[in-house]
Amino acid sequence: MIFKRFILLLTLSLFLSAVSFADEGFPGREKYPDIPYISLTDFYQGYMENKYLVVDVRSPFEYDVIQIKGAVNVPVNSDSYYKDINELAKTTDRTIVFYCNGRRCMKSFKAAAKSKLSNILVYDAGVFEWAKKYPEQSVLMGESPLPVDKLIPSSKLKEHFIPLARFEELIPQSILIDVRDKKERRGNGLFLLVDKSAPLSRPDKLEKYVNKAIAEDKILLAYDEAGKTVRWLQYYLEKKGLKKYYFMKGGAKYYAYQ
Repeated sequence: MIFKRFILLLTLSLFLSAVSFADEGFPGREKYPDIPYISLTDFYQGYMENKYLVVDVRSPFEYDVIQIKGAVNVPVNSDSYYKDINELAKTTDRTIVFYCNGRRCMKSFKAAAKSKLSNILVYDAGVFEWAKKYPEQSVLMGESPLPVDKLIPSSKLKEHFIPLARFEELIPQSILIDVRDKKERRGNGLFLLVDKSAPLSRPDKLEKYVNKAIAEDKILLAYDEAGKTVRWLQYYLEKKGLKKYYFMKGGAKYYAYQ
């Protein structure tokens, strides 16, 4: 009986390990089977030998927060992406390597497919795995070598997410900003006449309201489309020294379902 129980526990452990490994896999490789990819170590070796032109396909705000040193920012969501990436390709005979945030981020594969270029690779482990392994070849908020201790863990991000009910309770004593861009915002914000538009693409507006929160010693409340973009905003707020800030859990999409 004890032996059978041991075998059962061992089998369960192996199964859970397999599930965990699958969760940490590279889904883009299956979704885009025709796009060639490169591993972290192989990418680093070629990078150090100057074999690659590295392209960060995320938004300018994300790029400014953290990037692979020497990478060129060509946002895949830009209306001029196809023109921009093909103009860039004409300037080099090196292989272009696209990257984005992490293993489940599809922007790098989307950028590669959308480029219609042939001499390309996708590095799909993402900028954070690179930064942790090679901080000397990374930049965080303008600092290089990247200070690994300043990478914000997901646990600290979660501490600043609050549910909608609590978010609404804090509005009267706070400065409230909507950090979505025009396409996502589609007109007015969620909290009519209360929230201010401060898209991450407009750092001047963002700084205005953050400075106001600091000067008036108020809470800064912020929300995005789905609770994902504020991850990058947190780096900016921490650098500014803001302590009292919260994000709406689930973002505008969650609000719309309530």
